[in-house]
Amino acid sequence: MKRFAFGMIAGVVTFFAGLTAGYVTVAIAWPASLPAPAIGRLELIDEKLRFIRERPWLDPRILAVGSSITWRQLDGAAFGKAAGGRSPFFNGGTGALKSHQTADLLDFYLDHFRHVSTVLVLTNQEDFSDCTQLPAALLDHGAAASYAFDGWPAAYFYFRYFSPQRYLRAAWTLADKRKPFVGDSYLDAYGSGPMIVPPSMQRGLRYRPVDPDPACTADLIALSHRMAARKIRLVVVFPPMHPDYRRAYPEVAAWTARTIAQLAAATAVDKTTIVPLYDDPRFVAEDFFDAYHLQWPAVRRLSAIVASIMEQPGGQGPPQGPETAVPVAEAANKASRHDGESLNESP
Repeated sequence: MKRFAFGMIAGVVTFFAGLTAGYVTVAIAWPASLPAPAIGRLELIDEKLRFIRERPWLDPRILAVGSSITWRQLDGAAFGKAAGGRSPFFNGGTGALKSHQTADLLDFYLDHFRHVSTVLVLTNQEDFSDCTQLPAALLDHGAAASYAFDGWPAAYFYFRYFSPQRYLRAAWTLADKRKPFVGDSYLDAYGSGPMIVPPSMQRGLRYRPVDPDPACTADLIALSHRMAARKIRLVVVFPPMHPDYRRAYPEVAAWTARTIAQLAAATAVDKTTIVPLYDDPRFVAEDFFDAYHLQWPAVRRLSAIVASIMEQPGGQGPPQGPETAVPVAEAANKASRHDGESLNESP
């Protein structure tokens, strides 16, 4: 019996010694291939936590948060005038977030970034589905804070969140995924993940309409109320959609117009800025690599447009007067017009 127990202990010790040796070897010999600890439900969240950990000076005034529409479509350099400060802009967006998950991730950031004056969210219909069924939290806030902000040893989190299949898969591909503008895990100096996708690599529009969940709209409205209570300005942008997508699915444009009108009415008391650019004619088919995502040159133009709106009076903090970029009445009229177009064009 004692031999069996000693054998078990020896086996466990050998196993963890092997893991430790493997971790140290990869960390020293191939640091570019070492994935971030698997603290979050998504690898992209883990990489964003590592980005923060490696920049202890990060102290943004403008904080962007949201799904890939936010993560890939902001040029941080455009927002310097609107923010000021040593580290004025941070893109905390990541992939595949719904509205309630964006709100949860934002709460995590605001617990640690104490000088945020403006929160920027780019969104579209994809973010407004499954808010009732999917969990809001995609990471353990306490563990994520200990890793990203408090400087706990990274090795602790690799063992606590031991995920061999995930680590091995990431280790084989991470170096390529981090290549600027072509890797889908690339993060620039601001935390954004811009892409340039050549025509040979594009796969059409890629997206189809989703079944919107009203709870997602309610979550975004509640977020607006919370930001107003904290005296943080909220800017919500509905960025351009591919013109072919709007023609193929006019019901999505109609839904977007109705949602903008609903948000504008429900958040007017908060002075939330709603920016409707989903049908902006300045963005043409060549600017996109799918229905929703813009190529990097077009991202820079979009960022300049958004930044210019944010630089209007009240841009660095809570607006001092009515500052909704789309008036409530105008939003309602546009929604009615799109509804008519959708009825006329839908099969």
